[in-house]
Amino acid sequence: MKNIPQENRYQICRYIISGLISTCINFLAYNSIYLIFKNILFASILGYSIGLFVSFVLAKIWVFRDNSKKRILKTFFVFCLIYILGGLEMSLIIIFLNQLISNYKVAWVFGVFVGALNNYLGSKYFLFKK
Repeated sequence: MKNIPQENRYQICRYIISGLISTCINFLAYNSIYLIFKNILFASILGYSIGLFVSFVLAKIWVFRDNSKKRILKTFFVFCLIYILGGLEMSLIIIFLNQLISNYKVAWVFGVFVGALNNYLGSKYFLFKK
């Protein structure tokens, strides 16, 4: 990380922390909704949606400190598209690597890394660019 400017290092750290926060909120919402409604599909979709919204808010306000006057719904829509692409990339990497090395846990780690990298770079250079 020596060659990465200090502000980018802080931004990457904030991105990782915001990802952990939104993931925890996703899980808490998922777990609570499942306990109330006993419907795993509904709980997982709603939990993921809540986590995605929290991730968007943290990315806009804290990670990338975006003060632009862009339309918020359009920005959120593009954010969702970036994250859908990241999810597809992650899934394809997991499937491919698991077939190649027959280790779903290692495949998941690589898939998550690629998905997170897509989401960070897409948000930084496409959505919240300055």
